[in-house]
Amino acid sequence: SFNGGRDEMAIISYTAAIAASKSSKFVHEQGLSCELAALHFKRRKELNTAVVYFKQAKACYEEWGSQVKIDAIIQQIDSIQ
Repeated sequence: SFNGGRDEMAIISYTAAIAASKSSKFVHEQGLSCELAALHFKRRKELNTAVVYFKQAKACYEEWGSQVKIDAIIQQIDSIQ
């Protein structure tokens, strides 16, 4: 790709971070990893994929109990849909 594969590496890194935080039961870090992946896909205009990751982040933040993060994710989703 034109950017030397940075996007592919970013996707691999986000996926690894999500998996690692999930297996370690760090739900807040899993939420953050999903949120960062979502923002990455939003910047790339891959909006359907972004929404999937935002919804995963929202579920993590709900489990964690952070209403501030939940509200921020809802705003992100609303800005796409």
